[in-house]
Amino acid sequence: MSETFLWRLQRLLHGRGNSTEECVHDIDHYMFYRFSIIPAVVISILLAATSTRRKLLSNFMGGRPGLIFPMDTMTRSARFSYSCAFGAMAFLVYLILKEHKFAFEYNGPVALKTLIAVLSMFIYGMVYFPVFASLALATAFSYLIGSLYTWMFLVVDVYKLTECSFNVTGRVVLLVHALPRLLCLAYLSVSLPFRFIRACKKQNFILPTLGEAPYCETLETIKDSYQGKHVRRLLRKPDVENEAKGMVANLKLTLSNLADQFIYHRQSGFRFPSRLLSVMFASASVIYVVTVELLALLLHLYQQIKTVVAVTLYTSTFVPTNFMPTTFTEKHYLATLIVGVVKWSMIVSVSMACVTSFINILFMLSSFRTNLYALYRGDSSQIPPPSAQNAASLCVGSIKYAGFQVAYIFWAYVISMCLYLVICFFLSAIILSLLHGYSDWLLHVVSQIWPSVLSALAIMVLQMVLAKCIFLQGDGRHLRLDNRRFFFIFTYFMFFFNIFLGLFSCLLRILKAMVIGVMFLARLDCSTLPRRFEFFDPGFAAYQGYIHLEVAHTHPVVNVFIRLLAALSRSRSLSHTDLNTEDLKIPIYSQHKVLPTNVSARFHWHVLYTLLHNPTIRIYRKGFIQAMKKARLEGLKVPISDQPITEFDLVKLQAQKERLKEYETLKSKSAQYNLLKGATDLTVGISGVQQKVEVKVQGKKKEKHRKRRFLLFRRHKKQHAESSLIHSLSVDERDNEVKSLQEENIETVKPEGELGTQIQKQETIVRLNDETSAINI
Repeated sequence: MSETFLWRLQRLLHGRGNSTEECVHDIDHYMFYRFSIIPAVVISILLAATSTRRKLLSNFMGGRPGLIFPMDTMTRSARFSYSCAFGAMAFLVYLILKEHKFAFEYNGPVALKTLIAVLSMFIYGMVYFPVFASLALATAFSYLIGSLYTWMFLVVDVYKLTECSFNVTGRVVLLVHALPRLLCLAYLSVSLPFRFIRACKKQNFILPTLGEAPYCETLETIKDSYQGKHVRRLLRKPDVENEAKGMVANLKLTLSNLADQFIYHRQSGFRFPSRLLSVMFASASVIYVVTVELLALLLHLYQQIKTVVAVTLYTSTFVPTNFMPTTFTEKHYLATLIVGVVKWSMIVSVSMACVTSFINILFMLSSFRTNLYALYRGDSSQIPPPSAQNAASLCVGSIKYAGFQVAYIFWAYVISMCLYLVICFFLSAIILSLLHGYSDWLLHVVSQIWPSVLSALAIMVLQMVLAKCIFLQGDGRHLRLDNRRFFFIFTYFMFFFNIFLGLFSCLLRILKAMVIGVMFLARLDCSTLPRRFEFFDPGFAAYQGYIHLEVAHTHPVVNVFIRLLAALSRSRSLSHTDLNTEDLKIPIYSQHKVLPTNVSARFHWHVLYTLLHNPTIRIYRKGFIQAMKKARLEGLKVPISDQPITEFDLVKLQAQKERLKEYETLKSKSAQYNLLKGATDLTVGISGVQQKVEVKVQGKKKEKHRKRRFLLFRRHKKQHAESSLIHSLSVDERDNEVKSLQEENIETVKPEGELGTQIQKQETIVRLNDETSAINI
């Protein structure tokens, strides 16, 4: 118990006896825990003597004493007993942090207090080590010692509670304050003897199993275990959900889905880890104790504040104003009002912080189950995959998780209490102002801001309505634009308004981040940082390491598969021995010998049945994997099919590969031959075309030459006739005739081409000149 708390309550409640002095206990806190180290060490050595070593000097002293551990962090058994043990020990940690109740008195330098606190926690942990070790060994001997040791703590705490004299109210408050620790010790005092009786019935007296003994489970035992139930649920066909038809059915479905988000539904085949429940129960115990102490101290503080404020208002003088009372009655009323506001604000804030912490603990348990199932099926959408960090970091995170979780819950409780207190003061100021007629300032503020708020809400609603009814197809069900021109125009004009709206939205974003950060500070399953910066969150990293280590070692499908194989192997080994299994009292599947042929046939039938119902696992068979490796070494392509791969198939694949290679060679040669033939044909065709072109050109030249000769012949004939006519004319007539003939010849002769025309003109002129000169002569 906390002596400081007892003394404060004693002064508050004015109990008789030790009412004016601090209650002095006959059993000193420091001496009790220092002397408790002696039986704790002796009991630990005795329990270690019942266990054996595995490797280190295993032949020395029969391998004893062995190393024992306080708790298997992966176990799901003795969950409530472990939780109560942690709850009883967490109260000592709270004393160290709050009242600096170390394991021994220390008055030295302040810088060494941290080292003293760490040493005290080690001593407290060693004192409670036998309780945890007795639960872990799970033998009649360990349960007996654990029961006696727990009874000692229960008797000492009850004696401390009844040692000092208090009135009825004081004893009730003290009982409420010590209730978690007393309940934990009482549960252990009952559960440990009950486990002792059950261990005696199983004849498990001294030697612990610690999970090292061979499996002695039957198929029914495995099926009835929580992991077996989980696997059986996975193998069942999922229930087909009928679609809701009608408005009423849709409304019921919506309400049901909404209720499922806040109501916890138990699932068969799942158990919370003992470590997780212990951490949550210890956190809840600490929050409960802190809340009770704060509420009790608030009662005492309320009396003091009420007295001080009343005296101050009575003895002081005030300047008369519109807001300050002047008479004693008004002063007394104001003092009572202020003290009442402070009192109820603190009570509400403490209570709301406590309720918020308990709700967060419940939500964390539900979230852990959701995240665990998601990781079981390989879904890393909520928790990053284990490949995102190295194994050492995940292991360290798992070690730190328990302590981090308790500390985060405590800090979240304190910060949320301060936040609730500020909110209560703010709301009280507004309500009292309205009740006493001081509402002008509020009306002024509302009249200034209501147009902006109303216009912002109207524009936001307008954007949503237009997006659903006009801008998107199918009444907003599909992200496909419609009426694009109107959309572009509206987006352009909304740009300016959304700038001003964004200024207020940024402030709301900061406020929301603060509130949500405080509300979810205790939840390590939800990082308060964005997804890309989650590695900066040490709490989330600890949770990530814990849950990944849990998945790696407690996957139900893997565990059930290994347990089935171990049970089958054990039954086969016992079925081929001559020992009497009834004397050994070892449960097995069957005591009848099975012929090897029947075993082989049954095995092949099981393989065939499994492959038929699970066709996707055929490519993971050993023969197929070995054939794939050999095929890759030889450069073969093995098709994925239902047929098994044998050496004969590999030979066939090799022959097929050679035929394919020959085909590719022939194909390449054929392609080269076709290319060469095409080139030859192209050359022959080009030469033929050239010959045809040359023949055609020669033909055109001959035709042009023949036409030219014909024209020349006609000219000579005509010139001869003209010359005979010219001889009979006079000189003047001859000159005129020559000129006309020259003009006629120039106009009538039309050789082909421009060059031919010029040549013909020159030849005609020269010829006529010669004939004229000849006639003149």
